[in-house]
Amino acid sequence: MSRASKQPELMSGVALAEALADAIETPRLKFLRHADAVPLVQLVQGREADLDRVPAPRGDSNDDHLLAAAGMVAATRMWRETRVVYDFDPSLSESLVDMELDSEFPGEVLRRLPHPNPLFLFRKPIMSQDEFGRPTAMRGFVLMLRPHLAEVVSTVDIDKHDGVPYAVIAVVDVLDEHGSVLERQTVELFAPTKAENTTARKMMDEAPVIHVLGGEIGPQDSALREYMARLALIVVSHLLYVCCDKPDLEKVPAPPRCAQRRGIRRGRAAQVHRVGWRLGPAIRQFHDKVDRLRRTAIRRGWKVIPHVRRGHPHTFLFGPRKSLKKVKWIPPLLVNAAAFGRDGEGIIVPVH
Repeated sequence: MSRASKQPELMSGVALAEALADAIETPRLKFLRHADAVPLVQLVQGREADLDRVPAPRGDSNDDHLLAAAGMVAATRMWRETRVVYDFDPSLSESLVDMELDSEFPGEVLRRLPHPNPLFLFRKPIMSQDEFGRPTAMRGFVLMLRPHLAEVVSTVDIDKHDGVPYAVIAVVDVLDEHGSVLERQTVELFAPTKAENTTARKMMDEAPVIHVLGGEIGPQDSALREYMARLALIVVSHLLYVCCDKPDLEKVPAPPRCAQRRGIRRGRAAQVHRVGWRLGPAIRQFHDKVDRLRRTAIRRGWKVIPHVRRGHPHTFLFGPRKSLKKVKWIPPLLVNAAAFGRDGEGIIVPVH
């Protein structure tokens, strides 16, 4: 079976991550080459660039479009220096997107990213609907810091840029009614990292969109803002999980990068971390048991119907005078399990 014919569940995390990075970088490079503006990539990275080859600013939105494209290319190249991949279990992803939106947690927890400049990979794309009601599928996203439009820096420098949010570049496919890809969007939005207590709902509201396919998005379209809020929830929930205390991360072996073009040397091996591959099966079993319990409750005419509290972040205080904080993600659980007697026993998700 050729690589091109493989289904996503059969491909390695490395191959899928490389394809995702290419989906971001390749169209942006084509756009920059057409404008004769490729040196902008080095410029936003803070590296030396031939300024004679950088187009003179025109003073209109085209300047912002070029800088946005250069930042996206710079982000993918920054990822290729570390090649950290978070390969998510689909069941965990579904539970994260379904998280409770109003549970408070300290915003600074998002500054505790375990690895630099990671790529979040969704082996099973996360579905939503755009402002026109069309189905969409988010494939994954990369992270970086963008102190301003003309600068891109590594996530490890977050303490040097107080108050600067993560810049998130997500790949989202717009699908037709048969599931075929109509168009591929590259969406950039922010994930705030402020120190005060916040909630996923607040972070969704504070995650403004910058560019979609090189075009600027404003807040005037409520349907569009609602769609972008759903995309922000996907980002915030997955980012929060890996930054919580003791997430279910398991590093797996990955082959070294092979040369693909003349002049490209072998790079360092990718760091692939399976996320939720132990917890995900437990969540699937949990929901199967709850569904069976609901059917039993309806069949027997019980007055109490099984109710699930969705997964949520919870802040724990510890240390001297409980002055320190850590955030744990609490998996979904059955509320009032004792009300169902022996039928409700064992319907829990273990927390690792």
